[in-house]
Amino acid sequence: MNLSKFFHQQEEYNKQFLLDKNLNPYKIKARKNLEIQIKIGDLANSTKCFNYCINKDDSISITTIKEKYIDCFCSIISLGLDSNFSSMCNLLIKPNDYCLSDQFLNLYIDVNDLIISPSLDHYKTLLEDYISLGITLGFSIQSIEEQFFKKTITEIAL
Repeated sequence: MNLSKFFHQQEEYNKQFLLDKNLNPYKIKARKNLEIQIKIGDLANSTKCFNYCINKDDSISITTIKEKYIDCFCSIISLGLDSNFSSMCNLLIKPNDYCLSDQFLNLYIDVNDLIISPSLDHYKTLLEDYISLGITLGFSIQSIEEQFFKKTITEIAL
């Protein structure tokens, strides 16, 4: 998967954001890290993969899941830009055999690893695992790209 176009597009989106001038770089970074964890949780909630009791009222919207997936992907790409990891151009994505619950738990570990020890390797692992999750959710690389580039700045900021 070619990442350079994602980094370029996200950089253009990021230029349009208004940041709170009262926040120092540490607080902005902390909030972005928390934002990603919250968005991962929101995506997991949309998939209902955490449910272990039968509930007839659980409806799953693939449209909502895809929107939340892309929204979180934008935040992950943005985090890479902030950390100067945008030099990573290509990523080899392989589907995995983990259940959805395990994949979400692994993403939390990936984010925590990146927070504790920021490195290109940890960021790459987060991206690989996140894109693999998209494949497990039934999204092709092409559909992820199409949805990402279809978004507008208003949709990303909301």
